[in-house]
This record gives sequence, structure tokens and C-alpha cells, in this order.
Amino acid sequence: MKLTQLCGLYTFAAIISTGTVFTGCQSPLDSHSGARDVGNLHHLLGDDIELETGISVSVQSIPDDIEPALVQRMDELNAITPIGLKAVWPSEIKTPIGDNPLSTTTISVTEAVQSAVFHNLDLQIARIEPAISEQSYTQAEAVFDFVFSGSATDRAVKIPQQQSLVGGAPFGASESRSKVQTYEASLAKKLNSGGVLTLSTSATKTNSETPGFTFVPNPSWESVGTIDFKQPLLRGFGEKVVLADVRLASNATEKSKQEFRQSLHQVVTDTQTAYLQLALQWRVLQVQEWLLGEGESVVEILELRRSYDTSEADYAQAVATVKQRSADVISQEAVVQNASDRLKVLMNNPVFPVESTTVLCPTGNIEVEDIILSLRDTILSAAENRPDLQRLKIEVEDQNIQVNVAKNATLPQLDVQAQLSYYGLDSGAGNAYSEVFDGDYLNHLVGLSFEQPIGNRMAEAGYRSSRLQRIVAITAYNKGLQKAVLEVKEAMRNVATSAELVSANKSFRIAQAENLRALKVEEETLSGLTPTFLNLKLQTQAGLANARIAEFTSAVNFNTSLASLYLAAGTTLEMHQISLDDAMFIED
Repeated sequence: MKLTQLCGLYTFAAIISTGTVFTGCQSPLDSHSGARDVGNLHHLLGDDIELETGISVSVQSIPDDIEPALVQRMDELNAITPIGLKAVWPSEIKTPIGDNPLSTTTISVTEAVQSAVFHNLDLQIARIEPAISEQSYTQAEAVFDFVFSGSATDRAVKIPQQQSLVGGAPFGASESRSKVQTYEASLAKKLNSGGVLTLSTSATKTNSETPGFTFVPNPSWESVGTIDFKQPLLRGFGEKVVLADVRLASNATEKSKQEFRQSLHQVVTDTQTAYLQLALQWRVLQVQEWLLGEGESVVEILELRRSYDTSEADYAQAVATVKQRSADVISQEAVVQNASDRLKVLMNNPVFPVESTTVLCPTGNIEVEDIILSLRDTILSAAENRPDLQRLKIEVEDQNIQVNVAKNATLPQLDVQAQLSYYGLDSGAGNAYSEVFDGDYLNHLVGLSFEQPIGNRMAEAGYRSSRLQRIVAITAYNKGLQKAVLEVKEAMRNVATSAELVSANKSFRIAQAENLRALKVEEETLSGLTPTFLNLKLQTQAGLANARIAEFTSAVNFNTSLASLYLAAGTTLEMHQISLDDAMFIED
């Protein structure tokens, strides 16, 4: 459906082609990675493949199969038609939940969609996921933050010890006593190369109280300054491996945003569809009310003629027909209320809560517009814009990252360590650190460590498993691409079919209006007012009403199919001029 306020919304003149065509698909078990592993559209859109060029539909003009005589009196036929082009929407609905008729309030399709974008509960949930993923990304990056650590200990030592005998006399102390205070601090950082750089220092104050011995200096301060660097050279080396978790977390954030986009596309389409259905049900109700009023007029005429030429059977049949029409009106009023509530749920607007009894009423008229669609461009647009395909492409990228990590894990563990330590000793902490900075007491360490499992079966199995998982991700993308093409073709086919039905039902309605007009001409003579004629008039009224409902239904189906095509092409937000920026993702 389209309303007059948005007459340009549904004009779809060749969805913009992205020009991006994916390159050929290779086996993910080779060493190639990235985009070259992802499926492509060459087999679908290659120059040697014949594709439908698209469709061009004109539905606004008078159908070609209408007789010239009917075209000349089209204004008269439109005037006979129930709920014409100038029809207004009712201000209340008669079927009450309480004792009084329910009031109505108008709302445009733009207002309905905007309300759903900002208030829909499903979107509120989906909007939180990117914020959660952002925190996971921050956690992954935080691994490379500087880490400060410190400690302080106070220890009293009293240890018995052996004594030496010199000439039968004990030599040395029988016990060792001291008080030791230790202070340590370090600053470490993990590097993008996989190594760890650590700067550390310690200061130890020792007060020796061993009897019989004198220590100089006492108390003593021993200070140590250390620079330590550890770096893997094979397994665990390089940014591709070390930053894998960061990149996976970044991809997870992007996937959550694409999932939000998908939810947003779906909610906007559902809201538009619900709005269209509400408009349709209102029009059906108005047509049925018109049909009831026309039937009551016929019954009134038959009531006046009961005394001379109307049989009881004719009269009873007419009354039964009117009662049925009255029941249809009552049932349709409930259908309208249900459609209104479904739209309220999607909108979740605090001004129109679902628990309110106010019935929503559309604005404008149900219209269709001429369109030009390109199948090739629409498929390309789907491949570029659909959130589900973007998410599947990120899944392939994730698996490429996992393959790189698993491949690196098959390498031997070869790590290098280099360490420099500077020592100082004095009666005070300051003097001890002066010796450290003087560099007189330097210790150094350089070493290599190597480790390799015999057979390396665990790492090799993990590597093969990751490559197989990449095959699954690539196949899933290709399947998603195939699904997108199918949905685009089905949606475009539905648009074309609905357009033909719009024209066919318009012809049907015009023919039924001409039928009723002919009866009205006969009605101007007394001979036309027979019970049989009036019953025929009831049937003709019903035929025109059904034709009018079919015309409204085909128009709604046309615009619903068009909305589904936008969804399949991934252009729903563009069609509704909805900008997806960072403001749509909550920060906390």
C-alpha cells in the first residue's frame, strides 16, 4: 500500500547496483584466505547467463480491456462505486468493548514506522546486543594494557643451625635471627608480536640479629632493577595470531550490528505490512457498511410493496440478506480492532498503548504506482546490502582468522628470553638504588626454550578442523546468497502478479459498477420495481462490493509485495529514508 503523503516512497527505478561482484570460489583447504574463498555471483549474473531484464508495470491508467463506452462514463461509474477516491475515514467504530462506541485516531505510515523504529520492544532488545559486543571488544583489547603489580612483606626469621667444633669448642651461632622487609613492584605489557616486556624492582631491608656476629651494613638495603623480555619466535608469534581475539571481538561487534539491522529491516517491513492490513480492513468495513445501507433501502421498498406484489418468500429472502450483511459488519469491526492492536504492538508507542481502546485509523488512500524493476540490479543490491549476507561474510572472515591461528599452533614452541638485572646494597634504600643506577653490579641472562610434541597430532587435528569449519562457513554464505536470489525472484514475481491483479480487479470493479448502473436506469421505470428485480439488485450490489474489496485487496497485496522486495534486496531502510548511524546503538 502506498498513501498519498508518501507518493514517492514506492517508486523503484532500478535499485542501485553496487558494481561489486565476488571473485571465484576456491577450496578453503588451500592456503588462500579472505574474499577469494567467498561465493560469487558470476554463475548467476555472468554475461553468458540469460536473466530476465526485470519488469515495467503501469497500474494507474484505465485497463486496456475496458470498452470505450465505459471509459466515456468513467466518472459516473466511479460515483456509483462504494468508497470512492475521495472517501474519508470514520471517526468512531460502533462495536464497543464497553458501553460506548470506540473513538479513532489517525496515523500516517511514516508515523507508524518511526514509532516502531524507536519504541518496538524487539528492537530495544536487539539494540542492546551491539553495546554488549563493544564491551567484549574492549576486554579483548585490554589484554595489551600495561599491568602494574606490587607487594610488601614483613618477615621475622629465627632458624636453628649447626655449629662447628674447633678444638672441642663450638664455633658459630646456634641460631640465625633476622627481620626482613621486602617491597616489590613491576610494570608489564603484552606486545603485538606476542612477547611480554616487564620492568620490575625490589627493595629488601634485612636487620640481622644473629648472636655473636656483626654484619655490615646492618640493617642493609638490597635493591634490584630488572628488565625482562620474553618473545615466542614460532608458535604464538606475529600480529595475525596475537591479535586474533581482538579481531574476532571486532567482528562479533559488527555481526551484532548486522543482526540489529536485520531486526530493523524486519520490524519496519512488518509495521508497514500491518499498516497496510489495517487500511485494508477499514476499507472492507466501509464497503460492508455501504452494502448494508443499500440492502436496507431495498428492504424498505419491498416492505411498501408487500401488500400487492411482494411474496413472503421474496421479502424474507431480502431481510435475511440484510441481516447477514449486518452480521458481516459486526464481524469486520472486530477484525479492524484486531488489526489496530497488532499495529499498536509493533509501534509500542506510549501515546497509543495496546491496552487503549482507541482504534488507529490510516490517513490518505490506498494507491499503487507505476514501477520499473531490474532483476540483475536487485540481486546485486541484495548481495551488497542484506544484513544476513554481511553477517555470513563476517563468519567466513572469522574462520580465516581461526585457520591462521590453528596453522601457527602447528609450529614448534621456540621462545627467547633476555634479562638484565642491576643490583645495589647499602645501609639506606636511596644509596642502594644509587648503586643500581651506577650499573656496577650487572647480571644478564639470555636463553632459548624449545618444545615440540612428537607427532604433533593435536595441533594438526586442530588445524584441519579449522579448515573444515571454514568450508562450512563458506558453504553457509553460498547458501545464504542462493536464498537471497530466490527471495528476490519470488518477491519480484509477486510484485508482477499483484500488478496484473490490480488491473484485473479494477476491470472487474468497473464491470460490476456498469452492471449496477444499468439496473439503476431500469429502476427509474415502475416496471423495474418488481420483487425479482429488487432481489437482482441485492445480488448486483453484493457483486460490486466484492469487486471493490478485491480491488482494495490487490492494491494492498501489490504494495505488500513491494515491501517484501525491498526487504529481500536489503533496501528497506533506504526506501523509508531511515539512517542507521551510531546514535541508534546505545552506549551503556
